[in-house]
This record gives sequence, C-alpha cells and structure tokens, in this order.
Amino acid sequence: MKIVDIILTGTTNSGGVTITSTETVKGFLYKVKWVDGDLADAVTAVLSVVETPEGVDETLLTLSNPDANADKNYYPRDVVHSLAGAALTGTAGGDREMLLVVGKLKLVIASGGTTKTGGCHVYILEDD
Repeated sequence: MKIVDIILTGTTNSGGVTITSTETVKGFLYKVKWVDGDLADAVTAVLSVVETPEGVDETLLTLSNPDANADKNYYPRDVVHSLAGAALTGTAGGDREMLLVVGKLKLVIASGGTTKTGGCHVYILEDD
C-alpha cells in the first residue's frame, strides 16, 4: 500500500470556490487535513467523489465552520452492515470502515470570504 496526497486548495471568488482533482483515485480515504489558510470563519466545505464508475457522486465529508482559523485532521468513516444489510451501529466506533473512493475528488467551499485561500489535503491508501 502507498499513501497518495491529493491537494485541493484554491482562492475564493465572491465567497466560494470549487476544486476538482485532475487525476482519478482508486483507494481508501484515510485522512482529510483541513488547511484553513485565511478563509472566513463561517466557511462551509463539502468534499465528494465525482465521475464514479456508477455515475453517482458521493459526499465524503461536510464541514460547517471547521474550527475557525485552525487546521485540523478528519478521519471520515462509513458504517458497516451485517450480511442481512442492517447497519451495525456500535458506540465504540469499531463498526466503521474507511470509505472506498473511485473517481475524482471535488471540494466545494462556500462562505469563505472574498479572495481568501484554503482547502485540504486528502490522503488515500492505494495499492502499489
């Protein structure tokens, strides 16, 4: 396995910006490192995977005012299911798995302020 660092940062225009990765990723989402930069405190950000094989976009992480003016690590996980399809929702978190990501990553930042810069690093585990 190798860790791939996909950088999605940009400068807002009229408060928002959309950044899409140029490369397609195939792996497991390990970590998202939010880089606040000088974005406004009321920023909202949505990280998703687009151009998937199924043709369905999937939200990976939604942040509302993520620790204003601070960089932070996030470890998004998905709830696993039993063989019968029922969600396993234990409180200890042992029923969570890394998200499988196949497609291009997209970050949409809203309410970030005018001409402000920020974004995230997305760490994906891929096969060598």
